[in-house]
Amino acid sequence: TALYEEMPTSVRAAWHLEAARSLAEAGAPTDRVARQLLAAISGSADTDPVEEWTLRWLARAAPLLIGQAPRAAAELLRHAVTRSPARSARHDSLVCRYAEALYRVGDAIEGERVASRALTDIVERDLVVDLHWTLAQCRSFTGRYAESLSALDQALGYPGISAGHRARLLVATARAHRDLGQVEKAGQVAAAALTEATNAADNWATGWALHVLTIVATMQARTADALALFDRALTVTQADPALTDLRILLQVNKAVTLGDLDQYEGAFAAAREAQQLADRAGLTVRRSQAHCCQGELLFNTGQWAEALTEVGVVPDDAKDPGVACCDHGIAAVISFHRGDTSAAQQHLSAAAPHAKQIGSRVVGALTLARSLDAEQAGDLAGALDSLTAGLENEAEELDEIEDLLADAVRLAMKLGNTGTARTLADRTAALARDSQVPHRQASALFCRGLLDRDAGLLVQAADRYRDASRPLQGAQALEAAAGVFLDRGERAPARTAFTQSLDLYASLGAARDVARLQAQFRAHGIRRAPRVKHRKARRGWDSLT
Repeated sequence: TALYEEMPTSVRAAWHLEAARSLAEAGAPTDRVARQLLAAISGSADTDPVEEWTLRWLARAAPLLIGQAPRAAAELLRHAVTRSPARSARHDSLVCRYAEALYRVGDAIEGERVASRALTDIVERDLVVDLHWTLAQCRSFTGRYAESLSALDQALGYPGISAGHRARLLVATARAHRDLGQVEKAGQVAAAALTEATNAADNWATGWALHVLTIVATMQARTADALALFDRALTVTQADPALTDLRILLQVNKAVTLGDLDQYEGAFAAAREAQQLADRAGLTVRRSQAHCCQGELLFNTGQWAEALTEVGVVPDDAKDPGVACCDHGIAAVISFHRGDTSAAQQHLSAAAPHAKQIGSRVVGALTLARSLDAEQAGDLAGALDSLTAGLENEAEELDEIEDLLADAVRLAMKLGNTGTARTLADRTAALARDSQVPHRQASALFCRGLLDRDAGLLVQAADRYRDASRPLQGAQALEAAAGVFLDRGERAPARTAFTQSLDLYASLGAARDVARLQAQFRAHGIRRAPRVKHRKARRGWDSLT
């Protein structure tokens, strides 16, 4: 190191450049060549020209390098674009790749600027399609989906467009429809894209079309279809390092789907793999999605301290609007249950600008947080309205709204609105009818138990919520059961259900729920039974002595 640092900067740069050239000519892996080139340009002057072989190598290696190491790709491409002759085919190609690399590292604003400027000059069809794809991604990042659709429709009207080009534009169009909450339309367009991609033997477009179809199947609760599509899409991406970005995204979505099936061991494994891949590749957008997924899984399974850590890892300006809404929603829900209303409302305020960008799209965690805000302010009707506004999109976003149904039934019963409660309970029953997923069966039992004032069904619901590893809902079911037992004068089972519910709330750190439950039952002379064995946290700060 001492000898290296004593070298003149220009000598070091020249030696790194020569090493890069030798490695490239020997067929060394892309990342090894890139490391030498990065060291070379860090020691060169801004006015130094770029050698011809470097431009040739970058133009050829850029797609793979962007997929594996987008930060390195962005820096090398910036260097090449600013120092290579403009108005040439190679320069145009490098500009397109540079815009894509900027998006991959989370700089959507600059990526859009570079791509928009390039579109005014570039006429080569492949590059134009690539620029439209990058622009659609960047606009999605800032919530401008309608603008993306307009531009993509125009691009699809280009004369003489090939099947491969059409497939890629259709995939971007399908994603825009999905981001606007138009799930059925997204599925139709993605199916058309898959047909075009298959005809063109385009693995890239095939993988992305399958990705959109997995999202559609998941949102429509066709989980078996979704898992089959995930396996097919992951097979397509596995052999192509340039599809690393898509592979990570598929892993994240597969983790979400496994979580929806209460298969948490597989869900956490898939989420961790996605996070590790995103960290290694430096893909900021995918990294934020992987952390969001982990946060949601941890929240569902009652590991709230860890969930708060996960949703706060990546700053908001590096997240797409949907991820930011989900992260702030999870943090707000936890804060409300813990009695920290100020923190919860701060999260709701932080989510507000992101929520505007996603329009009518439902984000379950944020919808629940808004409902809790109204409920804790004493506005039960407003709390129910917050939930039912999202429930209107059942056909479009079933995966996001199904977890809202039980809370909506609970609020409707509190308001004496049995008609609404019955309608919503019927929905949970329909979801559970042909399903073996524990939390769906639990929700159906919970809603029917609330509607019929049946303590036995509520206790069964708590048991199924335990099987689903969802302690918050289990505590709520036991709380409701205790209330029904008490109304019937059955004090012994009421005390048992009360104590079990209290222990679950305490294990979550849900201080507000603990205080409410204790106050409610203290009025009836029921307190926590003596010598209750409390759960102890096994992870996080609370696990330390």
